[in-house]
Amino acid sequence: MMYLVLTAMLALNVSTEVLKSFVTVNEAMETTNKNYATRNEAVYDIFQRAYLANESKVAEQWEKARQIKARSKEIYDFIQETKYELIAITEKITVDEARNLNPRDIKSQDNYDDPTRYFMGGDIEKNGKAYELHAKIDEYREFLETMLGDDSSKVSLEALETDTEYKNPDGQVVSWETYYFYHSIIMADLTILNRFQTSILNAESDVVSQLYSSVSEDDFKFDTISARVVPTSTNVFVGSDFEADIFVAAFDSKSKISATINGQQYEGEGGSIRYKAPTSSTGEKTFAGTINVPGSFGVKSYPFEFTYNVSEPVATVSADAMNVFYAGVDNPVTVIAGGIPDKDTRVEITNGTLTKNGPGTYIARVPKPGPIVEIKVYAKDGANKERLMGVKKFRTKRVPDPVPCINGHEPGERTISKGLLTAAGGLVVKMKDFDFDLPNLKVVSFKVQIFRNQELTPTMNSNGNRFSDDMLDYFKNCRSGNKVFITDIMVRMPEGNRNVGDMTLTIK
Repeated sequence: MMYLVLTAMLALNVSTEVLKSFVTVNEAMETTNKNYATRNEAVYDIFQRAYLANESKVAEQWEKARQIKARSKEIYDFIQETKYELIAITEKITVDEARNLNPRDIKSQDNYDDPTRYFMGGDIEKNGKAYELHAKIDEYREFLETMLGDDSSKVSLEALETDTEYKNPDGQVVSWETYYFYHSIIMADLTILNRFQTSILNAESDVVSQLYSSVSEDDFKFDTISARVVPTSTNVFVGSDFEADIFVAAFDSKSKISATINGQQYEGEGGSIRYKAPTSSTGEKTFAGTINVPGSFGVKSYPFEFTYNVSEPVATVSADAMNVFYAGVDNPVTVIAGGIPDKDTRVEITNGTLTKNGPGTYIARVPKPGPIVEIKVYAKDGANKERLMGVKKFRTKRVPDPVPCINGHEPGERTISKGLLTAAGGLVVKMKDFDFDLPNLKVVSFKVQIFRNQELTPTMNSNGNRFSDDMLDYFKNCRSGNKVFITDIMVRMPEGNRNVGDMTLTIK
């Protein structure tokens, strides 16, 4: 779209095909804005229902949401009126007539003189409409940041930023007003104004949704709620007690709840029930009942049933981080022999090494992925004899590939601004969904090529994680739509250097 805008700004005679493209894009964006507005109304409806259900909890955030709704409508309507005024001035008709004129029926679709005078005003006074619009967008963004408060980092308002560097087709730095509205035909201007309205609707939705998510809601207006039972342990030995917390998910800790369990009454504290039952024999045990919760319209009861096993003491071996061992890294392991003091236990490992870290805790290391690892637990059984308490088998895997990032952008994020790309300075890598610390994780080399003007640049190499001077020079000269290919990304891993793949980014 911006390519079409820039073309229109430069051309003296705009082709019919380009004008048709602007009309089509403009109509699509108007339809999108109507859909976004409907979506936002649905969010406000949900927010209001939460407020009506629990006014004391939701009142503060609901009042902010109401202010946001009013301010968003104000700037949205201002832009809408701007479109009508623009059409009226260009077509030499009244604003009321412009309201009823379909953009397809505009006669002077390639007129840029009247729109430029309307938006830019005098060279000295700078009293055109664009300057007023610029100020209102800045005020609106600052207002949203104020409404978010400490949660401002959780919502991106980048689409409303106006202080970035803007350049014309000749590479000269220009103002925000000049970039968008100088020598731009009316159809391009209408499309740009619709895009601003889209950004406002999106920002409104994101901010109001964040306010709603921060509210501690009245749980019992949702029909998906159910009772939950969380035992302290599902392995219970003869002679010990079974303990469990019974509660309602997302329950208000201020509410006074109660329960009937196996015919006995229990009173809750802090939003949960502490249930304790003695064990005297092995086998499957079941307890059931109802948990009673006071809500806005009386007490509601939620049934539950839970089954657990009581067994004789056995040895327990578990990987602290996950149910596998990873080659080349420290794998924390906890070993517990039920009823046996730590000093009377001995632990062995196959296909690896085991280092004791403290009472019942060990570090396991395996040299390579593939072989099955067994951990055996022995306990003294009088007269210094040992008894095998249990054996646990673990699979061994290779450490997963790290994810390369550029200024927070991962491979799946396909667009990036030129400013963010150059500011990043290079590549970093991070492990996703991996619980082990890899202190020496680092990019050691990569290659870059750029596709622009229907050609690929020469391959540029970096022997580290930083962009070379040549890369940075090419980045700075990139245009919107240029492709940046980052390939052969080599990363230092526990077993040595590893190729973690490629990234393809599009300059926006």
